[in-house]
Amino acid sequence: MRPALIVVGLLAVPLLAGCAAKHQSYAERCPSEIRLSQEPQPLGSSKALTEAIRTAGGGQQAISFGEVTRAAGWSDDWDAVIDASAAHEDDLMNKWAETPPGTCWAGLPPRSGASDPVPSGYYVFLKDRKVVQSVKWDTGHKPMEFGSAGRLAHESMLNPKGGQLRTY
Repeated sequence: MRPALIVVGLLAVPLLAGCAAKHQSYAERCPSEIRLSQEPQPLGSSKALTEAIRTAGGGQQAISFGEVTRAAGWSDDWDAVIDASAAHEDDLMNKWAETPPGTCWAGLPPRSGASDPVPSGYYVFLKDRKVVQSVKWDTGHKPMEFGSAGRLAHESMLNPKGGQLRTY
């Protein structure tokens, strides 16, 4: 009888741990939070950047992302940009942004279904792993595709394709 109790006990531990994880408070799950917003705009106009990306996306030549931001009249006071959307888990965005594990990304609209396209997201500009500015994109109007890169820098080369800029 004792071996059966040990087996039942061993099987119950993961279940109880899973239940405890489900009942964690937001503060326990998210020791820090990044809340995405379109304001303020210290680097430059989000609208001007979106237009510069579209203009470059209609071109014929590969272009660095730094050239695109400068064409929009933006400051160079950023060192990376990531694509943040409801399609990406917090852990993946933390990896791309090099932010601490457990950081939660708030302000992203939820997906309505697993097969539905992501309705919108943000290009998040970072300086020293801190958010400087976020630029919102919408489905059908997403001017830039990162592919599997997840992160761009000033020197990242982008290729024009179908009015968009792409890393591949």
